[in-house]
Amino acid sequence: MSPDAPPDSDYVHRTGAPPGFKRIHLVIGAVVFVVWFGVLGFVLTHGRDEESSVDVYSELPPGFSDALATQGVSYQGLSPVDATTESQVLAHVTTTANGNGGKPLVFRTSFSTTKGSGQPGTPTPALMVVVPDQTDSDGHVDFVDPTTYRELDSVDYTGAGGSGGSATS
Repeated sequence: MSPDAPPDSDYVHRTGAPPGFKRIHLVIGAVVFVVWFGVLGFVLTHGRDEESSVDVYSELPPGFSDALATQGVSYQGLSPVDATTESQVLAHVTTTANGNGGKPLVFRTSFSTTKGSGQPGTPTPALMVVVPDQTDSDGHVDFVDPTTYRELDSVDYTGAGGSGGSATS
């Protein structure tokens, strides 16, 4: 069609709402819009500038990671366990307390050991039972299989204030 041609009389230009439109559709759309941005605003503004509610690293004794590293043991991905798992693990572990009143701590992790060659081993999923000594920075750690509760490795460590320690497997 050329721009100078008369308009086509068969073309009908509709104005107003499309066929089948009801006012309730507009109300529902507005409610969804408001709720969407309300939830978005809530999520983005809450939790900011607050500490994590799960800070398991602060429960470990001072110098713990360094003390294990000197024994050739490293761990990664520390997370808490539920009370049932904790009681089952402590029932299977033979050294759950020491003479100085250290309360056992149980965490889910993966660990690896370096033996002789200094090459890192394969990370193994485990439950880590830490029995700190309350009088100094020494303690004991058991790494336990998360399904059978069989001991995978055991380490006695001396923390930052001590000198050395021994590891047994």
